[in-house]
Amino acid sequence: MGPPGISGNPITNRYVRHYNILYVEPYSSVSQQAIFSNVMDWMFLRDTKTPWAAAVKSLKDNVVLATIDTYKEIQNKFKPTPAKSHYTYNLRDVSKVFQGISKSEPRALLKDEDMVKLWAHEC
Repeated sequence: MGPPGISGNPITNRYVRHYNILYVEPYSSVSQQAIFSNVMDWMFLRDTKTPWAAAVKSLKDNVVLATIDTYKEIQNKFKPTPAKSHYTYNLRDVSKVFQGISKSEPRALLKDEDMVKLWAHEC
């Protein structure tokens, strides 16, 4: 089987009836912010012996917004082409940023600069 019109074998309707087309609407920016803000809240509230620095906690909203903005900018700037088909980005890439940040410990992020450096590294 190949693309229609390029000497491919025809696909019968009897065979095609077993397949479906499924479309999922992309998340809005507001939904993405809510999801990843909750991830950051979970990180700050998890059971640790050392509390998080207030300067690091105050960066939560900025980190979430900057990550989503970076994701959108990368999606707009780096479009997949036949030569660069690996330029495909999705929310899994964004979640990996927050996964890496959430593995940090309060004693490693004492200042807001430490959080910015960690965020830049994960991005």
